[in-house]
Amino acid sequence: MSDSDSSEDQQRTHRRPPEDREQGSQPLAQMMQQRQLTPHDLVVASPSQLTHKMVSRAMKGRWLTINSRRQVHQAFCLATGTTPQISELFNY
Repeated sequence: MSDSDSSEDQQRTHRRPPEDREQGSQPLAQMMQQRQLTPHDLVVASPSQLTHKMVSRAMKGRWLTINSRRQVHQAFCLATGTTPQISELFNY
């Protein structure tokens, strides 16, 4: 398999290379810690199919799709009663 085949596979599957998946600790984690919230609090507050794993990954900086980030954002807003922008919770 050539290098061009490899890049075509990445484009076709929309998968990020491993080095691009880890974004480091996110502002979301600090904001949750300040409010003494756990991933479970966001899961309970969410009206959508948000999982503990998604919230934990979001806090650790694992790259999430925009739809997953929107779900986490919505749950955070509902759990805290605040309305920060998505860009205030994630730095990517």
